Amino acid sequence: MQFEYKNTRIEIEFEYVKENVWIPVKEAQGDAYSGIHFSDYDNQGTYSLVLEKRDKRLFYRVSFEAKYPTALRFKLRLAEKSGEAFHVIPCNIFGNNNEPFVVPGEFPLLTNNNNRYFFCSPKWEFRADRAAMPISAICTGQGVLGLSVEPYSGEVHNGLLSELPDYIGVSLGYTNYPCTATCKRIPTPSTYDRAYKAETSGYIYFFEGSDRRLIHEIVRMEYEDRHEEPCYKKTYKEAARGLLEAFVKVNWNKEEGEYTNVKCKPPLDMELKPWRNVVEIGWTGGGVLAYPLVLTREVLRNEADELLNEAMSGEKIIDRITDSYNEQSGLYNDIMTPIDGSNVNGWWSGFGLTKDCHCSYTNGSALHYILKTIRYLKLKGKPYDKRWLETALKVMDTVILLQREDGNYGYTYSVEKPKVLDWDGFAGCWFAAAGAYCYELTHDEKYLESVDKALDYYYKDVRNLCCSGTPMDTWKSVDEEGNLSFIRASRIMHELTGNDKYLDYLKDGADYEFLWRYGYKTRPDFAPLKKEYSDWNSCGGSVTSVSNPHIHPMGAIVNEDILYLGNSLNDEYYRLRGQDGISWLMQTLELYPEKTGYGRYGVLSERWCPSDGLTVERYSDGRPYSSWFSYNLWAAADALENVCESFLRENGE
Repeated sequence: MQFEYKNTRIEIEFEYVKENVWIPVKEAQGDAYSGIHFSDYDNQGTYSLVLEKRDKRLFYRVSFEAKYPTALRFKLRLAEKSGEAFHVIPCNIFGNNNEPFVVPGEFPLLTNNNNRYFFCSPKWEFRADRAAMPISAICTGQGVLGLSVEPYSGEVHNGLLSELPDYIGVSLGYTNYPCTATCKRIPTPSTYDRAYKAETSGYIYFFEGSDRRLIHEIVRMEYEDRHEEPCYKKTYKEAARGLLEAFVKVNWNKEEGEYTNVKCKPPLDMELKPWRNVVEIGWTGGGVLAYPLVLTREVLRNEADELLNEAMSGEKIIDRITDSYNEQSGLYNDIMTPIDGSNVNGWWSGFGLTKDCHCSYTNGSALHYILKTIRYLKLKGKPYDKRWLETALKVMDTVILLQREDGNYGYTYSVEKPKVLDWDGFAGCWFAAAGAYCYELTHDEKYLESVDKALDYYYKDVRNLCCSGTPMDTWKSVDEEGNLSFIRASRIMHELTGNDKYLDYLKDGADYEFLWRYGYKTRPDFAPLKKEYSDWNSCGGSVTSVSNPHIHPMGAIVNEDILYLGNSLNDEYYRLRGQDGISWLMQTLELYPEKTGYGRYGVLSERWCPSDGLTVERYSDGRPYSSWFSYNLWAAADALENVCESFLRENGE
């Protein structure tokens, strides 16, 4: 069956389920705009859909009533084919999820290849609230076709679908197919919702043109319908104090002389105990912690000094990173304290991509935060160790020496000499953010030229919605983390040069972030997030990759950059989305300890499950938990960075 919208013919197909068998509908009566109706083969169930034109989109309403538990799925495709379709379900599907470059069987791949592996399938269905915005879309040479759905119909969860070659779909009553992607590497049996009677609605979108960024208009319109900002009570200063106190009182291990990640197992074991020292130079430690620790001196004054006298200051951490400089490679060693005799093999080395080498993510992140700290201290007229800048510039100069003519900085590097080992991956973009600070601090044009060339190179992936290859534990899956560096670098370059090209880059980077950042409130499955336990709101929280289906605090580090974008464009949409991120963070902190059942105010886990993804944590008595009993320091450091910067912005400092 077909209908016409915006002079474009769109095909529509229906299926309903009976006794766990999906049955295609061959004949349906009526017209899409006056109503499509059909019954099952023995008239025990009736189904209907009706469309209504509304401004830039088509409103639809779909319903069923049957004498058996059922669900209804409908799929759309463009009647006129125009090249290969690029599928998008936010947080879950971005084309083939970089299938040619990843290890099959680790996370969902939309592909006709490798189908002997689990997690490889030409069709994927998810619970709708697994997506940061409940839409399924295809980007083609003809245009972008999108379909949204209300995530819930009463107690029924609805669904989203991507199917090769070019179908998008929604379902009234969800089905996880071909499995439930609960956790990377570990598929679990398919789950689903069925009902005797249900109804839902949503919108059909079509925007003509081959630019994939047209999908951002769909996200924006859906956000305007669904937005509900999280509520919180405490101040930024109280949050900064709570986070710093937790670092010193909970994470600092006097015996080891290190900050540590800690964990517990309530209700049987309530004591947070160390399980891994935080000795990385960047990404999951090091500079990520050092910079906000330095900021706390401005926010909390003498109180910060008194607390940090009991632990390790941010300045001391930067000293240690600087001391880890490797003369042979011209880069930092990736960990500050050797593990099993190695200065580069951190916890990520067991994932198979990054052993016995330097990583652009750890080095780029560390370099960025060291330079950001220097910039802050310099602006405040405060001293810093000149070795920090001297060594940082040597690292950046090495990266520029190795930079490819097209702007690529590389993914991994030799520890024995300045050499790129692997070029494939977005993680090198963190050197662009670092290079922008190098230009600001030195006014040397070579840094400006390097960053400009790099941003042009990495922009192609941002524009095409397929940034991949940043975290070393996700097998080069499509991710959000690398784009955070693109946002940061674009913001700095626009501040320094006033060039509108960088503002355009910042806008597109922010829009890509919103394909990972929840724009509505979901209904989590278990404590402490389920409604009966708390009024937690997913809106403003960001998922970091298609490999890790949970919200992580890392997205908070660009909240101030998104607010800068909103102010630069005078666009309330970006201001709201930046504030959502801050509000999400503040209300999540307030779950401790009453709602979480462990910890203290200032403790913050890195796992928050808005849907059915990564709900693998269990209480000691076996009950499921929609967060994590591990308190990993670096995630809370991302939070400390954001609340300190928010405090300083509010106070004009």
